[in-house]
Amino acid sequence: MQTQPSLDEAADRLERNAAIAGVVPAVLVGVLLVFVQPVIGVVVGVLLAVGWVVAIRGRIAAAPLLVLASMPSEPLAPGSQPRLENLLEGLGVTSGVAELDVALVDSAALNALVAVGRGRPRVLLTTALVEHLDRLELEGVLANLLGRVKDGSARYSTTVLALLGSSPRATKMLASHLGEQRSVLSDLAAVDLTRYPPGLMSALSTMAEHGTELREVPPSTGPLWLAPAVPSASGDQGAEFQPLSLRIAVLAEL
Repeated sequence: MQTQPSLDEAADRLERNAAIAGVVPAVLVGVLLVFVQPVIGVVVGVLLAVGWVVAIRGRIAAAPLLVLASMPSEPLAPGSQPRLENLLEGLGVTSGVAELDVALVDSAALNALVAVGRGRPRVLLTTALVEHLDRLELEGVLANLLGRVKDGSARYSTTVLALLGSSPRATKMLASHLGEQRSVLSDLAAVDLTRYPPGLMSALSTMAEHGTELREVPPSTGPLWLAPAVPSASGDQGAEFQPLSLRIAVLAEL
């Protein structure tokens, strides 16, 4: 199967451009002040520039925490979900993404998300997802999430949302970089890890049957979910989500 190019470089470029967007005006302010008071002008320019860069980096670093903070969730307690923990450990070795922060949100919907800032990836799973999926199905879902970490799409999406929120510009940037087949490609990447297409295919079927939309989910988190979690994510954000029926059909051909 084809490997999707990493979007980590695009995330780096976006962060760099956001930093420059603030540094340039800061330098200009400092230059103007230099003509009035040289020392103060230099100090003000440097402080503004450094402050802006620190703020941008901090915003991106805190993005995954803000995602989880926006929904009532509980960190995965060691030993509380042996099957889930065992799968995460095995897939961590296979994928090379072993360090994760995992939390559960109490919901009857079957869905999951992954957000990546500057630290450990943060995975959020609904309790219904963990309860309803069998071992092979859950393995396929987790492999999909880890695949998004590896190809950089989770980090890029998180960076865009951290800087632009839920805005038309954010939607346009996600569409242009993620492409129209990102969900399908994530499914294929998951199968590359598990070597078992029926597992993820069955998981998507179960998710479609039970429903994937959650109540009170911030619209800005839409692109981070495995499947549409809010109505807007299944409407005008087609770059992040193809219909589950299409994704199932693609996997059935493997």
